[in-house]
Amino acid sequence: MNTLKLSDFLRKDINPILDAWERFAGALPSAKRMNPAALRDHARGMLETIAADLDHSQSAQEQIEKSQGRAPHANHETEAELHGAGRGAAGFSVMEGLSEFRALRASVMRLWAQSNPDAPPHIDEDLVRFNEAIDQALAESIARYSSDKETTTRLFDTLLSSSQDLNFILDANGNFIYANRAMADLYGIALCDLPSRNIAANGPIADVQQKLHKVVDTRRAIRGEMPHELPDGAELTYEYLLAPVVNPQGNVEAIAGMVRDITEHKAHEENIRRSANFDALTGLPNRNVFRDRLEQEAKRSDRTGLPMALLFIDLDGFKGVNDRFGHDAGDALLQQAALRVVACVRGTDTVARMGGDEFTVILAEINNLRHIEIVAQKIVEELAKPFTIAGRDVNITGSIGITVYPHDSATHADLLGNADQAMYEAKHARGNRFSFYCADLRDAAWTRLKVIEELRNALPGGELRVHYQPIVDLSSGTILKAEALLRWKHPQAGLMLPESFVALAEEAGLIGAIDEWVLGEAVSRAREWSELLGTAFEIGVNNSATEFVGREPMKRWDAHVARSGPAANGISVEMSEGALENASPMVVEKLKALHDAGIRLAIDRFGTGCSSMARLKEFGVDYLKMDKSLVHGALASADRRTVAEAAIVMAHMLGLKVIAEGVESVEQRDWLKTAGCDYAQGYYFSDAVPPRDFANLLRQNRYPPLSQAMHS
Repeated sequence: MNTLKLSDFLRKDINPILDAWERFAGALPSAKRMNPAALRDHARGMLETIAADLDHSQSAQEQIEKSQGRAPHANHETEAELHGAGRGAAGFSVMEGLSEFRALRASVMRLWAQSNPDAPPHIDEDLVRFNEAIDQALAESIARYSSDKETTTRLFDTLLSSSQDLNFILDANGNFIYANRAMADLYGIALCDLPSRNIAANGPIADVQQKLHKVVDTRRAIRGEMPHELPDGAELTYEYLLAPVVNPQGNVEAIAGMVRDITEHKAHEENIRRSANFDALTGLPNRNVFRDRLEQEAKRSDRTGLPMALLFIDLDGFKGVNDRFGHDAGDALLQQAALRVVACVRGTDTVARMGGDEFTVILAEINNLRHIEIVAQKIVEELAKPFTIAGRDVNITGSIGITVYPHDSATHADLLGNADQAMYEAKHARGNRFSFYCADLRDAAWTRLKVIEELRNALPGGELRVHYQPIVDLSSGTILKAEALLRWKHPQAGLMLPESFVALAEEAGLIGAIDEWVLGEAVSRAREWSELLGTAFEIGVNNSATEFVGREPMKRWDAHVARSGPAANGISVEMSEGALENASPMVVEKLKALHDAGIRLAIDRFGTGCSSMARLKEFGVDYLKMDKSLVHGALASADRRTVAEAAIVMAHMLGLKVIAEGVESVEQRDWLKTAGCDYAQGYYFSDAVPPRDFANLLRQNRYPPLSQAMHS
């Protein structure tokens, strides 16, 4: 009988063998994710390798080694090794791999028996050799599978051990099955000893033990945060993730965990939160938090029926400190002022910084309205005490506006505006006081805002005017100088004096542009009238103290002086005594720049401040303008006359010229002339008049009689 050799059978019937094997392998759980082509992966190659091996004779030793799976390794990867690597990567278990080889062996044996029912004896020898080859292939596949698994385990262990996070696997009782190096270091033991420990042992993450039962019961992952206090009192925060490892039967056989120290991250989040809600300089709640708390306190007031008060605080004189001593000093002052305000209120009240030198206080649940006045007065008194900044005493005061909810407004949204208006009332009363809101203040605030809006259009709309008041040489009676005085020809209100709008211009930030325009007009008139008289004619220009003591250079003035050339020598700058008190280096620098440009300096309203006359000389002052209060008081009081005359003498001794302001009578003129005063101005000579009328006065070169001056 002609019987096929087993090797030939394997080649001839390889497809039926693979079909039978595939039907079995496809039923394995891990094979359900694989397509048929992937299932047949390497099986054909293994059968073809076995067929080729059967065609060759082998020694008894080779037979023994194959049966033990210890045949010499080939110089290349065998199909069995590739099979083991592929199945490991696909997630097959060792038992599933063994099952595949059993199925392959069974398929060949069954089909071979069916095709050779009367097989001769040598067939048995082929079957023995076939089984030995299968054993060898199985050994190679399992070896590769195990090697790859070990490599993967080693790679993941290296990856996890290099992480600063705590990675571990626990059994359901909390005993360690696996842990990375960070975990071992945390517990202070060797990695090899960790599996003998329970996570509940003394350690910063021992609280994880309490959460394991929830993972086991629900078979779901949980995450969260847990705090831990160190022996030194420092607080740590850990983030944890616990995930169940579920076996095919649906039971939790282990719990994989990750714990991370997020203390720095939480601190960073807290910094971001504080930056969004708290003032970085003072640590007080900022405008955002203030608005939220104001709304909440208003709702509480609605529920309890108890009123709530809002205090709006502005620091009087803060800008002067900031300009004289620098922003660092200003910041230190704000910090100290914040502490003083906080110390004046209850812990349940809110103190917030709105920006700049403005603070707010929310007084909640007021049982007695008298309490509001007590707190406000206490804050005023505390802010009036000297502050020590960079080793020197600095004095400021506070202006406080107060509004009460729901007395002053049915909605909390109006409270801030009410308190702001009341604060301006306190500030206009020279500060260092508090003021309650009332309806009249609201109307005054609307009027103020309306004037500011109109003032914004005054300069571009050509509504501003410069009038000129003569300054007369008392020895000759002739006009030698003039003072430029601003006027606003309002479309409805008529001609307005600067007292009614200059402060608003400073508040709105318009004063710089207005000063520049006045300077340009004065330079032009000084040039015109110098040509008219044939000699230099000087005009005094008032400069806003707000702009002069500011930290910004006087760029507008510098530009005008540069364009005007020699005509700028006909200009003198008038400023108040306050601008030179505690003069900063910036003020001194500006004074020097004016002198270098040939501009003279006059101190306006001398006698209303506390300036030292010798110190005025240090600043290069050229003129002393005696305030009208000294002039008027000199004829009414001998003491005041003595003070005024002494001031004139001292000024002359220092090389200063004296100009008397507010002269309204011949008696005042004559006394000033006798006292040696150099120049005078006032209604007795002439009110401030438009440029055309002033030119006529120059042509006459004399001052008009008092009656005419009062009606001009």
